[in-house]
Amino acid sequence: MFGKKPPSDSSQSGKLNQSQSFSNVTLNSSMVQLGQAGGNLRQQSGDLQTQQQGLTGAEVVALLAQLETAIQQATLDPDQQAELLDYLRPAKREAAKENPKKELVGQNLKQVSETMKTLKDTTEAGKSLWQTGAEVFKTIAPWLGLASHFFGL
Repeated sequence: MFGKKPPSDSSQSGKLNQSQSFSNVTLNSSMVQLGQAGGNLRQQSGDLQTQQQGLTGAEVVALLAQLETAIQQATLDPDQQAELLDYLRPAKREAAKENPKKELVGQNLKQVSETMKTLKDTTEAGKSLWQTGAEVFKTIAPWLGLASHFFGL
């Protein structure tokens, strides 16, 4: 409307192409794709938070089952493993209900995240397990109506 029209790139076929530089920023790989080393970014798929709020209870249960499997396969002290599972299993059971009490799920998962965070700082197996847990917590936090920092992320 005012000034020159920007050149169009026919290979983008109507997509908006923007470049921005950031420093000291952590980005979730499912939200953006890193372009060139200079920090060019392209939005890949709509707003991730909107997508996550659309998770179903069954999808949350499946994510918690993946976390349960990771805990069972981790080379942890049996007492530490049992503690994690003692909090995770009730969260998974509640999430599977038709009308789950999300605050109960969140409270149990908070205990899981706190224990996993301690293990991350003290054991090698805990570091790997924390990475798996952090991804699960980030994904389901919006379903619970919580910010991911609730889980110490």
